[in-house]
Amino acid sequence: MGVARAINIINKVLQDETAKKPIYMLGNLVHNKNIVRAFQSKGIVVLEGQSRLEMIKSVEEGTVIFTAHGVSEEVRTEALRRGLDIIDATCRDVEKTHEIIKEKLAQGYKILFYGVSGHPETEGVLGLSPDITLVNDDTDLDAIPDSNPKTLLTNQTTMSYIDVLNFYRKIKVLRPNLELLEEVCSATRNRQTAVIENKDNIDLLIVVGDPLSNNTRMLKETAEKKAGLTTVLVENIDDLKGFDFSSHQRVGITAGASTPDAIVEEIIVNLKAKKPVFSSKLADEDFIK
Repeated sequence: MGVARAINIINKVLQDETAKKPIYMLGNLVHNKNIVRAFQSKGIVVLEGQSRLEMIKSVEEGTVIFTAHGVSEEVRTEALRRGLDIIDATCRDVEKTHEIIKEKLAQGYKILFYGVSGHPETEGVLGLSPDITLVNDDTDLDAIPDSNPKTLLTNQTTMSYIDVLNFYRKIKVLRPNLELLEEVCSATRNRQTAVIENKDNIDLLIVVGDPLSNNTRMLKETAEKKAGLTTVLVENIDDLKGFDFSSHQRVGITAGASTPDAIVEEIIVNLKAKKPVFSSKLADEDFIK
């Protein structure tokens, strides 16, 4: 729903003749090249940089779009200081996580955030307060200061919910008073659950999505490591050209939350055809309808 909402928001801006030009996007709206390219073809300038704050400082006028991953308060303040019009396409689940974290910080909590270093959602959360520490499976847990008795573990919304729970159990041994607020979004959780529940019904899983998408990578990892499935990750139907299906009888298809429905449907239709043609016929417009 967060992706569909973001696309609808941007489409409305493009139809608004009063919207200040140029229109900039702080990084990719969502992690899917097809969607981003489609909006670029309509005149939106996609900014790149080491951080959202660095990106916003390069904009002098016009409209700026905050992507579905959210931004820190510092970025929002800088956009207002520059007199820019703001279009906020932040996913509602990410907004909810921000609000809960701010509430817990106000109550004196230390926050441990389980996420991917360098990911835009992580960047936005860490920008909320210096009392938030990024943790993941590579973190030396013994090196994290344990001076605050009120500590909360929460997470990036696109992580594996199984990994979040396993990490919590591991760190709780060191910090018995640690509280957990598991914030994996429903779209991500439902897909991961469906993969595990159907592992005995298929012998090949096709995961459709952009490799840059964290929830797409988590789907593939869940299928391989938690469900034991033979799995292939494809961005579109072209990636299936030449794939040998001869040793597979039952094929399952799932997709990252930021994958356009048109791409998934095209793959399904071709797989059902007697003579599949693994070559995409989609146009940019199909990705943002």
